[in-house]
Amino acid sequence: MSEDNNKNQMSLEDFIGEVQEQEQEYRATFGDGEFESRETLKTERNTPYQNYIVEGYTSKVEGKFGMNTAVRITSPAGEKQTLWVNGFEEQHFNQFIARQVKQGYTSIEENGILSTPLKVSFARTQETSEKTGNPYNKLLIKLVAHGEDVQIELDNL
Repeated sequence: MSEDNNKNQMSLEDFIGEVQEQEQEYRATFGDGEFESRETLKTERNTPYQNYIVEGYTSKVEGKFGMNTAVRITSPAGEKQTLWVNGFEEQHFNQFIARQVKQGYTSIEENGILSTPLKVSFARTQETSEKTGNPYNKLLIKLVAHGEDVQIELDNL
């Protein structure tokens, strides 16, 4: 290698600094590409949880008691959380999402990500079946908002 080519070279320390700066700029714009850390939302029965943003979900997650759905939500305070549902609650969640898709408020993209997040309020209750008299868990969900405004709110949390 000629001496002239070496004059255009930089120190490893300077090179590493530039690489790190470029990576920081990318992360600031696009995120770090890693999964967001989410805490499990521990809910109480018969308590309304208001103004949570549903970003997406993953079905058929195997757990201690069979298959579950992990619902990725953001709290009104901006906390990234997971709401776990199974059984009848899972059916109620799936029916709610299907209605929102049918009404054109969102669509389901790859990996259960919603094209537009949904702002909801929800409560877990326990009902008694009229047919059998047995208790079952019920998930009540109310749509609060949808569309671009919800995405803007989520981006600003």
